[in-house]
Amino acid sequence: MKKNHYIIILLIISCFSCKNKDTNIKCIHFDFDQNMKDIHSTGLLKDCKIIALETRDSVLIGRIDKAIVYKDRLYVATFGDDQSVFIFDLKGNFIHKINTVGRAPGEYLQLFDIFINKRNHTLNLLSRIDRKVLSYDINNLKLVEIYPIPETLYKMFSWQKGYIGYAGNYTQDENKRYNLWELDSNFQTINLSVNIDPSWLGKSSNIKSFSSYKDSLYYIAPTDFNVYRYDGKNMSTCHSVNFGKYHLPEEQISYKKYEEYCWPPNYITTIRKFQETQDYYIYLVLESGQNRLCLYNKNNQETNICELTPYTKKYLTTFGNIIDITQDYIITSVEAADICEYLKGKNEYVNFEKNYPEQIHRMREELPDINEDSNPCIVIYSIQHYSQSS
Repeated sequence: MKKNHYIIILLIISCFSCKNKDTNIKCIHFDFDQNMKDIHSTGLLKDCKIIALETRDSVLIGRIDKAIVYKDRLYVATFGDDQSVFIFDLKGNFIHKINTVGRAPGEYLQLFDIFINKRNHTLNLLSRIDRKVLSYDINNLKLVEIYPIPETLYKMFSWQKGYIGYAGNYTQDENKRYNLWELDSNFQTINLSVNIDPSWLGKSSNIKSFSSYKDSLYYIAPTDFNVYRYDGKNMSTCHSVNFGKYHLPEEQISYKKYEEYCWPPNYITTIRKFQETQDYYIYLVLESGQNRLCLYNKNNQETNICELTPYTKKYLTTFGNIIDITQDYIITSVEAADICEYLKGKNEYVNFEKNYPEQIHRMREELPDINEDSNPCIVIYSIQHYSQSS
């Protein structure tokens, strides 16, 4: 009897957050008392491709901040000291590098984002501090246009007939304290949305605030467990999420309070990335210092919490550091030294070649030139699509 009372109390606590919100809004629950699943056993991922990026004196890459797969090319950006964009084919062969840091018209001071515009076939570089976008022809990679932008935007991507920019809780205009900037095809302001919380003004968090699926644009905010949908004019709540025993006791809190909850890491303080796919809602969260993917199956309403375990089907590799999640891919990076550890066949603890002979043989054939000092490898996991429509 006591056990039943205990279960009832836990259910009440896990539902409390969602029930205090609009009852018409769907709340998706994740039970962290259930056994976690291996990400590769869920049916989410269809295939895996390892791309060893060509290494040469002029092509040395440290931390990869963004990677875009578009047609037959891979675009890799570093936003740290190097401030560069590297273009490779999907075999890892180097094609071109953009590194024009400076104050001249065709240069940038602070590279903060890159994005593809499929409408006009351009690769675009967002320079934050000097408030401009440099637009390159996607084929010959020549600079074709430089656009001034109205704010020091933090992130940007192409959407519908224009662009969406994210201010990252920062503004240079006290009368325009908004995080979402909708811009037209010439990067002029159309609409402003999502007020910046005064307690978060000038503060950033390690989340990817925007994502898109088909014609839908989604927005998430720190310590807020609602997923919002933007229709071009207004922001509405799509659904909310509850993470059970790890759910933050308070929501939409000040930055100071957020810092207090970050350490020790007893709670999931925010959704770090949300992405809709044809069959799933995917939530990237940090739980007890570990990245987890929480999956909601749109077809059968099943929820799973996933460990990012090594991939062992076609190759043998750690899952990697997640760079991005799109409706078609999960893109990660793996250090070359980690790949080389597997290529050696064994270490003092594990005989990889004995346990995974076909995988090791395939990697040696496909990655013959990699060594411990090579550039990081990009790992692309293709997302499985089951339903005909969603």
